[in-house]
Amino acid sequence: MPSNHLPKTRYEIADKPKLRPYGSKVDIILGDTHQFGFDGESCLILGNDLIVRLIPRQNKKFEFQKFTAYLEGFATASEAEEAGLKFAMSVLWAAVSLKCPLRLEYHTPLPCVVYDRTLHEGMLMGIEFRGMSTSGANLVVEVVEQTFTSNIPINNKRLLVSMELFAAARLEATERARFVGLVSALEPLAEQKKFEYPDLKKIVKDTLNKVQDSLDLPDDIKRSLEGSISNLTRESVSHAIKRLFITHLTEDKMALKILDEAYAIRSKILHEGAFYPDLRDKSYKIEDVIRRLYSAIVGYELRDPAITYTNND
Repeated sequence: MPSNHLPKTRYEIADKPKLRPYGSKVDIILGDTHQFGFDGESCLILGNDLIVRLIPRQNKKFEFQKFTAYLEGFATASEAEEAGLKFAMSVLWAAVSLKCPLRLEYHTPLPCVVYDRTLHEGMLMGIEFRGMSTSGANLVVEVVEQTFTSNIPINNKRLLVSMELFAAARLEATERARFVGLVSALEPLAEQKKFEYPDLKKIVKDTLNKVQDSLDLPDDIKRSLEGSISNLTRESVSHAIKRLFITHLTEDKMALKILDEAYAIRSKILHEGAFYPDLRDKSYKIEDVIRRLYSAIVGYELRDPAITYTNND
């Protein structure tokens, strides 16, 4: 598409890079699936103005597909960072919604990197569309754009980390690693509340004093006990997750049962090295429950619907 046919902002991005010098990039790894449907380099327009170049990275030794998404044309570095974070969350939601294994690849504090595109060899010199003919690619762009242009707050770091762990779990090589990754993805969402019971606070304080006054306990044991006792004033991670499920999946009577079973299995895997012959089926169940939870939190329906289980399943 010639740049003189573009709306004003996109014209500035394409032909006047010094007015909007900053960009943000996000590296993406896809599993052995063609569901995303991109073939070669692609240029996407999200919302009214955002230009995203999707560039495949060739690596014959790597079994998965790798892409780098370049978000073009921001006046400030903070705008570029904000867009990069929102794009990362949008891509993760697309992976959850479409049930596609995906991993964000980064070695920095944030999953996006801000750069000055006027000094970058990948600076946008023109705009064209390629590799967008498949229905899979069109659906992905639709889901990503829906989330990117929504009011979902990018400062929801818990949701970002949780979806990142969840989407990456499906790339694990073994069923046990995948199962543990799926269940563990819930923990960033657990906002533990403090118990505000005067009697409990007194019990905890008295117990701490007894431990600290003990002449028999070694110092390292005292420190360990002090930490455990202090944590009694707030709810456990598992209880916080159950509360989250009750809040968002009130109609799903089997969700808590599947969650309890999944946590018990994860504990035995991690602490006893246990094996389960039907672990794949259990992974599918907890995966569907977590996807419904994300859908309720984000406020959008899953494009690949999740199964709702009953007592007969």
